[in-house]
Order: sequence, then C-alpha cells, then structure tokens
Amino acid sequence: MSRRQRQEPTVGTLVRMPEGVRCFEVGEDDVGDPVRHYRAVDTLGLMHRAGSIDAYQHAAGEHFAQDFAAAFRSGCKTARLQPGVGHGGSPPGLEETERHANAARRVDAALAAVGGADSPGAAALWYVAGLGLSVRAWSQREGWNGRTLNKHEASGMLIAALAVLARFYGYRRD
Repeated sequence: MSRRQRQEPTVGTLVRMPEGVRCFEVGEDDVGDPVRHYRAVDTLGLMHRAGSIDAYQHAAGEHFAQDFAAAFRSGCKTARLQPGVGHGGSPPGLEETERHANAARRVDAALAAVGGADSPGAAALWYVAGLGLSVRAWSQREGWNGRTLNKHEASGMLIAALAVLARFYGYRRD
C-alpha cells in the first residue's frame, strides 16, 4: 500500500476534525449507492429525543457548547439568532479576542457551577457537550479522575451536570 492510499477506518471510528468530532459510517444515498462518510455526533440531541434529558437540560447543554466553541475556536459553527440576548453573549463591537475571553469566562463559570473543573460533571460537560464526544467514547477513552467509567455512570454524571447547568443558566427555576 502506498503512502497515498489510506486504509478505510472501521465503522464507528471517532475522529477529531477541525469542525468537531465525527463518526465514520457506511450507508446509502438517495438512489441506493454506497456512501462512506463522517457524521457529526449529536449526543445531546439523541439524549433529548430518547427522553434521558428534558428540553431545559438540552438547552443548557447547547448553551455550554456554543460558549465552548466561541472560547476555544474548535471550528464548530453554531447558530445564534440573537447574539447577546438572553444567552450571555458579548455585546456587538467587541474585538474577537475579547469575545473569546468572555466566552472562556462563561465556560469557567459554568464548570464552577457544576462542582469545579475537577468534578465529574465538569468532565462530562467538557468532553461531551464541549468537544462533542459521545458518552460512550468519553467514558471509555477519557473517563474521570484517571479511570474509565461504565456508560451508566457516565450518562448519570452528564445528566446531573446538565440539570445543574439548566438552573445556572436560568432555563429552569423550580
């Protein structure tokens, strides 16, 4: 095999790309031809559709993901229809570096709200909502406190962190 020829990854392989984490899959296009491509992993969307998290937790996770992308320039494109209105965004006219710094401060504040940067909730938010890993990939590859987690522990950590974050952001007041 020459240097130019690359071996196709196995289905389910996660790859970090400039636009975020992608999962390799094989499927069919509209006319039934085979297609090999990478798709974005939307863990929060899947959890919301499955009923694991409610709309408030999903909104909080998306809010965190937007701030994370703005702070660390991960290449993720996020749509914010009304920047700065009710989302903790930066006012118009700020220099780009100031916007990134403000977003990083919002990320720090969110991590502090869920127990601090070294807490299990912060790890779950960082890797799943921020970097876009699936719960399974995070729990098996990164885990928390130097150890891997089973998927139920990892999912519980994320769900609890999202519940706290929903209150922190003001989505839920009860």
